Amino acid sequence: MKYFWQILKEEYISIFSDPGILLILIAGLTVYAMVYPLPYSREVLKEINVVAMDKDNTSLSRKLLRWIDATEEVIIRYRVSDFEEAKNYVISGKAHAIIVIPNDFERKVLTRQQSVVQLFADASYFLIYRQVFTGVYKATATLSAGVEIRRMTAEGLTEPYARTKWNILNTDVRALFNPAGGYATYVVPGVLMLILQQTLLIGIGISTGTRQEQYEPLPVSQKTNKPIIFCIILARGFAYFSIYIFFPLFYISVIYRIYNLPQSGSLLELTLFLIPYVSSIILLGFSLCTLFVSRESSIPALIFTSMPAVLLVGFAWPLETLPQWLRIVSLLFPSTSGSAGFVRMNQMGASFYEVRWEWFTLWGLNLLYFTTAWLSFRLYHYRVKRKQLPSLSTQII
Repeated sequence: MKYFWQILKEEYISIFSDPGILLILIAGLTVYAMVYPLPYSREVLKEINVVAMDKDNTSLSRKLLRWIDATEEVIIRYRVSDFEEAKNYVISGKAHAIIVIPNDFERKVLTRQQSVVQLFADASYFLIYRQVFTGVYKATATLSAGVEIRRMTAEGLTEPYARTKWNILNTDVRALFNPAGGYATYVVPGVLMLILQQTLLIGIGISTGTRQEQYEPLPVSQKTNKPIIFCIILARGFAYFSIYIFFPLFYISVIYRIYNLPQSGSLLELTLFLIPYVSSIILLGFSLCTLFVSRESSIPALIFTSMPAVLLVGFAWPLETLPQWLRIVSLLFPSTSGSAGFVRMNQMGASFYEVRWEWFTLWGLNLLYFTTAWLSFRLYHYRVKRKQLPSLSTQII
């Protein structure tokens, strides 16, 4: 215990006396968590600019365009009579879709023929494409339903019966766990857990890189004169753990309330789930420490892994659609199981029992990375010892 407290004290001093580590571990993580959700604070895209081309120019076609313009998804910003002019608006980025109403639109509708309203939407930005399609479809479907119901009432049917006959199958769609159907509620909780992982790994990388630059020897036992690696891992790990375990609680109590993100999990169960998540990240950082020969090398190395980690977490692209070998590789990242379990408990109201496999996986990673961390510290010890041998020989001569 004497060695443990001494190493723990030295690690705290090392962390809080290094501006680079503080910038990443505390200031960077806090600011990142506050700023990252800002672009998504509106949740959904609204009033996307579109171009309308009304070839029919009748009361019914103008009514349809008014209804399209009244939806929250799109706004008809430009009206043109030439298709090439409409294309130029899209190519220049001033609009994202073209709506074309054919010149025989009203005549076909009144004569019970099918009329086609053309929508040319920019599918290179899928969120915009989806919103434009949704807005136009809502307006055209509402107009189509109104025309059909009016035709039935003209034939002598009552309006309630006509509505029932036209819409035989009702669909009740409810957005579970994301009431606004927004992008922030979908992406921010998972990304915050990934930010936690990457910043912690970078902070540990800066700390260990600094020690490698200086070839700082590991603490050794006074009795055996051998490095006390087990105690080093526990003490240094506890230093980072005692700081980082509070950040997920900061997310829940502050960030979620500022951005009105849904939160339904038990704080006690979430804390219990996060213990192996944070500890597995720390042990992974210790395992990678021998790779960072300088304090700066950890930053580009770990930033490079951020994108693969995002793709392997499962919210940018479903894990079920990934190749089997990639799904296995993804389990080596603590963020894969940690983010999935955290989101299911906090957003979806899952019980601790329902995320038990993610929890067991994280403990398995703790066991794996404790072993690799021990080997990594052994390798570092031999590297420092080999570096000290030439200077020792010089002194003897």
